[in-house]
Amino acid sequence: MTSADLSPDRSGYWNEYYAASAATKLPLPSQFAAFVAGELQGPTRVIELGCGNGRDSLFFAANGHDVTGVDGSESAVAAAAATAEAHGIRASFLVSSIDDPALPERLGAGTATGPLAVYARFFVHAITDREEEDFLSLAAGLTSPGDLLAVEYRTVRDQTGAKVTGTHYRRFVAPATFQARALGQGFEVSYATEGFGFAKYRQDDAYCARELFTRV
Repeated sequence: MTSADLSPDRSGYWNEYYAASAATKLPLPSQFAAFVAGELQGPTRVIELGCGNGRDSLFFAANGHDVTGVDGSESAVAAAAATAEAHGIRASFLVSSIDDPALPERLGAGTATGPLAVYARFFVHAITDREEEDFLSLAAGLTSPGDLLAVEYRTVRDQTGAKVTGTHYRRFVAPATFQARALGQGFEVSYATEGFGFAKYRQDDAYCARELFTRV
């Protein structure tokens, strides 16, 4: 799906997509989730934005973290919650768009008493440029100094590569621009790399940026 095909509300597309693939088998986590888990210093409140079917949220929760997954698709959230229940994993999931003004309060902004990580894999490139600003503003409002923002997304160098899921909306992101916006919201880069091999799926070997930011 190109930007010309983008409507203000993409929930219908994602509801249909996740309803078609709903299952309660525990999915394997992404490579990025395993990487980020190794960066967490003990039990952490993890908020995953754009959690999809919950594969990474469930992984963090199963490893002792206090997890809330957020997605705009009701089908995705229902699937994630059903999988959590089926496997006895304690995790919370809620339906919300990234620009919902009530979302910070629903996520307990300003009430965290321990370390917090905002996590988003393959979400930044699935939202609009304006929503990216909302995402970073939300992350800044949720975090305190020392907290973590972890993102992985398709970059502008991935635009011409093969795509298994060709109907997904994608906005290919320039890492320098994203990092500058994150710095403007009070984050500093603590780790950044990019390349192939981070998220290979069938013939789709996405060229990704993998970045960690610390709230200052």
